[in-house]
Amino acid sequence: MKYKKWLSFLFLIPVFFIASASYYLLQDFGTYYEYSPEPAKMIKPAHLLDDYGYASYQPLVLYPMQSAPGDFLIIETASPFTGDELTISFDFPGTVSSIYQPGNLLYAVVAISYEASPGRYEITISQQGDENIYINTEVDIIDKEFRLSRFSMPASRTEGWTAARLAEDREKVRAARSTTVPHPLWIQKFIHPLDVRVSSEYGAIRIINENPPRRHSGIDLAADEGAPIIAPNDGIVRLAEFLLSGGNTVIIDHGLNLSSTYMHLHEIYVEVGQEINRGDTLGTVGMTGYATGPHLHWEVNIGQVPVNPEQLLDNDLLWIPPAYINTLIDSNN
Repeated sequence: MKYKKWLSFLFLIPVFFIASASYYLLQDFGTYYEYSPEPAKMIKPAHLLDDYGYASYQPLVLYPMQSAPGDFLIIETASPFTGDELTISFDFPGTVSSIYQPGNLLYAVVAISYEASPGRYEITISQQGDENIYINTEVDIIDKEFRLSRFSMPASRTEGWTAARLAEDREKVRAARSTTVPHPLWIQKFIHPLDVRVSSEYGAIRIINENPPRRHSGIDLAADEGAPIIAPNDGIVRLAEFLLSGGNTVIIDHGLNLSSTYMHLHEIYVEVGQEINRGDTLGTVGMTGYATGPHLHWEVNIGQVPVNPEQLLDNDLLWIPPAYINTLIDSNN
């Protein structure tokens, strides 16, 4: 009899701890994380509210689980919204892609600027209409250190440059990155355009000729002049010409406001408006424009905000149902 009492007592100990832990997690449901089988993803119950004060919990997938300045942040949820009047807002520096809705799902890609400070931030998906509803949740941005470098460039590299021509080039780049289709053009994972050593990292703080510090918006890939550069995925060429700073430059629209940029090319093999397939040769490595040696400057942007290009190659991060899934869904309804 005495042993039965001890066994009962021992059984109650883990029950007590499980109940206590459950209460602790569920008392603030908005901070409870449920991890999916894929470790890169985080399922966060988010608050779903409307004009009448109704609140429920909407599963919202954010990935990667730990976001840092310069990262993509993918938002995925079963959409409670109807129509197109949707906005995604947040209170950290960055921007968001087009909102893509295949079937009853919702996808968006957020670019977290390298200027974002670490901390907890709020993200809201909202729809204005007869019944205003929104999804509200939080994301933690972790700290990240960026390398500081100093180097000199000869004055001859900027000889003949004018402020007017530089402004004209910047506008061409801005316009190219603003021209996009509202759905993904890729259906396969991204590949490397030039699989060589990274000679200068994304986000590096660079002091050139003792001028004020500037941030490196892409990565530099060191290679011999003439090495082929390939398209990392499908897209449409939005710019292909010589720019003062970028030299021979190509910009590809991959859809959903995602673009990739290739600078300092020796030769360009593509033209504006051309549809590109993954693996097509865009041109060759060179040192045109503001460069002292042959290399590829590879940049990836959501809109005008640059993110770390190496993320495109990480665990198939940007797998999003391709645009033709909408056609399949519509045909079955």
